[in-house]
Amino acid sequence: MISIDWEFTWLNHLKHSIVSLWAVDFLNPTNQFYAECRIWEWATWEDEALKINGFSVKEIQDPNKISLVQLIKKFDDWLKTCPYPQILIWQNPKSDIDFLVESYKKAGLEYPLGHRSIDTHSVVFAKHLELWKKILLDKWKFKINLDESLNFVWIPGGEPKPHIALMWAKCAAEVISRTIYWKKLLSEFEGYEVPEYLRK
Repeated sequence: MISIDWEFTWLNHLKHSIVSLWAVDFLNPTNQFYAECRIWEWATWEDEALKINGFSVKEIQDPNKISLVQLIKKFDDWLKTCPYPQILIWQNPKSDIDFLVESYKKAGLEYPLGHRSIDTHSVVFAKHLELWKKILLDKWKFKINLDESLNFVWIPGGEPKPHIALMWAKCAAEVISRTIYWKKLLSEFEGYEVPEYLRK
């Protein structure tokens, strides 16, 4: 299982670009991947995206950074160091797979990870139901974002801002480990105990 997150220049996988990618091998969490790249040649960006991820226009166009194709090839090589079978873990899988698939196409590589994934929202939602715990609402919608998922497994404060792919990948992996296995995973979270109620 691969916990993953990335930074984009916005939400359309056909015209926006990945600018950084971080991944953690869930079964061997010291095995991690991180790389930044310049955007692909015709990619566009939105100022709102840069506010969220903390990159500047100069940074996403930096000719000294590797290309998107090089990033994907490096990531694909790293995946081969992780055990099979593989499936992705993350907080928001709906559109993100499209970005990775499109980037693999640009790199001329076959996408190896399939179309299914494990998302922390569903895992934490199911655990709430199992434990008969009340799920917070945002008006008429269930509110289980990453911050709430972290609070659920007793990691306070939520994810740091600006949005950093490094921490999202690690946070997602830690939430899954604590929710499913009642076990700490990464040294960054060692100081926070695992709730006893998750043992059930």
